[in-house]
Amino acid sequence: MENTEIVNYLSYLVKSYDRVTKVIAQTRQTGMAYGLLVDDADDDCALLLKGKGKEVGMLTVKGRLSREIEKELPQWDVWERWLKYVPGIGPAIGAKLILMFNYRSVAVCKDCGGRLEKDDKQLICQECGKVAKDGLLKYRVERRDYATISKWWAYMGRHTVDGVMPKRKSGELANWSTEGRTLGFHIGDQFNRQKESNPYKALLIEHKAKHQRNHPEWSKGHVHNAAKNEVVKIFLAHFWTISRMLEGKEISEPYAGAIMGHTNIIKPPFWEESEPCIETHKGHASHAAVEMRV
Repeated sequence: MENTEIVNYLSYLVKSYDRVTKVIAQTRQTGMAYGLLVDDADDDCALLLKGKGKEVGMLTVKGRLSREIEKELPQWDVWERWLKYVPGIGPAIGAKLILMFNYRSVAVCKDCGGRLEKDDKQLICQECGKVAKDGLLKYRVERRDYATISKWWAYMGRHTVDGVMPKRKSGELANWSTEGRTLGFHIGDQFNRQKESNPYKALLIEHKAKHQRNHPEWSKGHVHNAAKNEVVKIFLAHFWTISRMLEGKEISEPYAGAIMGHTNIIKPPFWEESEPCIETHKGHASHAAVEMRV
């Protein structure tokens, strides 16, 4: 998948979806602050969200964007053969994962096309030395590659420093993606909402029970968040493995098995290597051909 126009269009749809979602949340919060029932179908304020008659509301726009994203996703094998069968991973989350994993947008000089990099709060072209003027920047899509699972985790903000996930510090540039970490939280929340028959929800329950046994001093919130983070890392490891395998790239041995000696490998559910998930649409988890352990 190297067509720049296709990647740019998907990026445009995802960013538009996020902006509409943010405005919807802000509209609801503002309505609550003024005591207005913005979600009440009989309230005039609800027109902004739900619309009325021929009037289109923001929720309708959000739904249209989601459907348009879903139309584009079959062009990526990882969606068509796996992600769309994973309960909780809808089009918006799937599209963000695909974009974050495969591509990056690089600001380029409008004059020579060279890469722009920030220096003393200015964007300077590394080719011609010109300073980019304020205004709308031009971007170029470049392929991204994570040679190991740990690099993918680190970009998504799921790595640990001294046993905890690092936080942003004032005045320091973080080496991980804020959007990636936020997406991980959303993925964890989606898995938590699933039925216990969902393999990722079952893993979440299992990890919570483990932490409750091993750390009785932890609060319920701490236990829940720790378990959720671990399940998100497992899912991201599955995504890394299947994505690279579908592209014919080398798949290194999982860190936990190679370094820490773990043998209880967790296989990606809802995935079948030889056939495109024939039974998973019925809710049955198929056995995976690729083994993975976090």
